Amino acid sequence: MARPRRKNRTHLKGPAKGETEENVPKSFVIKSGVVTKSITQLVRDTRKIMEPHTATRLRERPNARLRDYLTIAPSLKVTHLMAFTLTDAANVHMRVARFPQGPTLTFRVNKYSLMKDLVNSSLRNVGKSPGGEYRNPPLLVMNSFQQPQNGPALPQLRLMSTMFQGLFPPIQVEKSALPTFRRVLLLSYSHQSGCISFRHFTITVRPHGVSRRVRKLLSTTGTVKVSRKQPNLSNTEDIADYLLKRAGSEASTAAGYDSMSETEASEGESDTNAVELPEDYVGRGNKKGERKAVRLIETGPRMELKLIKVVEGLVGSKKGEGETVFHEFVQKSKSEALSMQESHERRREQKEARRLEQAANVARKKAENEKKKNSKSIKGENNQDDNEDEDEDESNDDELDVEGLSDIDPEEELQRLRERKIKFAEKDENDDDEEEDDDFEYEDKFGVQQEENDEWNEDIGAEDVSSDEEDEEDEEDINQSSESESENEVKPPPKKSKSGGKR
Repeated sequence: MARPRRKNRTHLKGPAKGETEENVPKSFVIKSGVVTKSITQLVRDTRKIMEPHTATRLRERPNARLRDYLTIAPSLKVTHLMAFTLTDAANVHMRVARFPQGPTLTFRVNKYSLMKDLVNSSLRNVGKSPGGEYRNPPLLVMNSFQQPQNGPALPQLRLMSTMFQGLFPPIQVEKSALPTFRRVLLLSYSHQSGCISFRHFTITVRPHGVSRRVRKLLSTTGTVKVSRKQPNLSNTEDIADYLLKRAGSEASTAAGYDSMSETEASEGESDTNAVELPEDYVGRGNKKGERKAVRLIETGPRMELKLIKVVEGLVGSKKGEGETVFHEFVQKSKSEALSMQESHERRREQKEARRLEQAANVARKKAENEKKKNSKSIKGENNQDDNEDEDEDESNDDELDVEGLSDIDPEEELQRLRERKIKFAEKDENDDDEEEDDDFEYEDKFGVQQEENDEWNEDIGAEDVSSDEEDEEDEEDINQSSESESENEVKPPPKKSKSGGKR
């Protein structure tokens, strides 16, 4: 059965002994804008330097702004920001800002080398770190940041030193253990060029009194993995040929060997580099009281920085950058500086007035909306009361016919239907009589017309005398014409008989 795996929470970060979350500085290392792949890798390497109090796995969105980091920084207790940008002129800039009010220092990165570039190079004292060094912050060593003895004072030196010191927690020698000091960050300022050398090292402890060739063979797992290849012993017959052979000699004669004095005078055996360990240190055989040689192995990255600009506020914040304290290429007179300061004050006053006006408008709109909501709620309550009254009336009406019953007596309803049926039958008979009377009236009508025609013929004057035959013919013509007129007249439609009643 396989042995169960034991998990070591090495990825968990927290304050060291004697430290609290409040006094430990934390940082964001980001890239801003469109940058190259090498600058992205430089950002990752810089995050390793700032370990463990930094966001190692921070993923920047391409459309993220500085305001987004400013809003999230207080909740995460972030105190510093390091942003790498690429300008249109292909210059790499590094901005170091102090949250929440500034200042902001802008450096130009003249040169830089990544960690992988240093590992792949064949330089001495350059290699990879084992990986356990990043659990503790590095030791900050600052060189030549004092004011120059000859020449004018440089106030930006003090500001730079204060800013870099604030990136890392202060060292407490009495409370800190010796194994926690595993890395060194070296910042060296050059007064001639005005540039800062940014270099990162790993501290290693080696055996003292042993030559370099013996150290290669006795390399342990606790030491740094050097990038050089392992020694080749295929052409040697004895181990002494490798340990005592002089560099560049092929023969194994006595003239080709190093003397014992040369071996003892080597760098590894010099007493100046040897120290006595006050405590147990990381690595095999590094016990308290033993003499060991301390070495620095450069792990990278390397950078050459030059200060370009110093601003009071934060670049890209809502409050504005503020006044420019220092600029490498632009120098202003006192009058120009005063005019710029006045213009900045005017802008601040205008922004404050605008903010107050916007706040007043927002408060006014909120009050209006609350009034509208209150009025709507009152109207809604009244409508709700009316609806409740209507619902009560409807419910009372519905209660009368809950079981499908009615107040009408079925016997009375049958009697009414019978009476209505009798009335309809009588009305039909009367309608038939009226139709017969209409027929008689129709015949009487034509008879009256005939009598009228006879009388009209009788009223003819005495002078108009006709024979009896002519009178008979005239009567026949009149009768024919009256019959044709009676035929042409439209007969009225017969009236429909109404039904007797509803069943």
